[in-house]
Amino acid sequence: MLRILILFLSVVFLGFGTDKVGEIVDKKGRVKVYSEGQLSGKVVFTTPYEVKVGDAIKTDFGSMAFLKLLGYDKLVLMENSVMIVKGVDTVGLEGGRAIFHIRKRGRAQGLKVRVRSVIIGVKGTKFAVYAEGDRIGVYLKEGLLSVRNEEGNFIRYRKREEEAFEEYKREFEEGVRMEMEEYEKFKKQAEKEFKEFVREFELTSGQAVIIDGNEVRDVQIPPEIEEEFKLLEMF
Repeated sequence: MLRILILFLSVVFLGFGTDKVGEIVDKKGRVKVYSEGQLSGKVVFTTPYEVKVGDAIKTDFGSMAFLKLLGYDKLVLMENSVMIVKGVDTVGLEGGRAIFHIRKRGRAQGLKVRVRSVIIGVKGTKFAVYAEGDRIGVYLKEGLLSVRNEEGNFIRYRKREEEAFEEYKREFEEGVRMEMEEYEKFKKQAEKEFKEFVREFELTSGQAVIIDGNEVRDVQIPPEIEEEFKLLEMF
């Protein structure tokens, strides 16, 4: 009985007594890690390099960091990027771009990626996130993501209705529809229909959005992002 108790306590302390969340398993170029509360970072010369809660990882121009996170598989931090490990289940992208491959583990909650006031919820998927100023790009290769605004509603533009409005506008300008009153009526109705105010929305495989301030528009996954997904196969 005593041996069982000792074993149980050992497991408890091992599980809760460390703040290690993963490792930088490989790198390209210059990568630095800033421990929580420290102004000067350490250059990563050799890998694997342990990553803990509170660490900030920074890549320079032409550099990349390849990470494996405990329970969440892997990610690639691209050049000129900064990511902070906020907890065992949360990372914050402060700027730049990161490519993720998160395997579904059957937990009630998965990884969260925070970019400013936007929270991206992940339970198992392959995706990329880009952040520059007030502009955020979310590109979902496969799986399911939830995107939530912590500071209010998004203005979510629905692509199909927006394209219909643009087509109507082109036809009007080309002289197919000449009644100004008819055009203005359609314009008012279309503006109501092709946008909605939502606190949270979901993305499914192959979808991508650009978030600019609180406005959200559908986009295609660009070829360069498609190529970067291949980096996840390198480790």
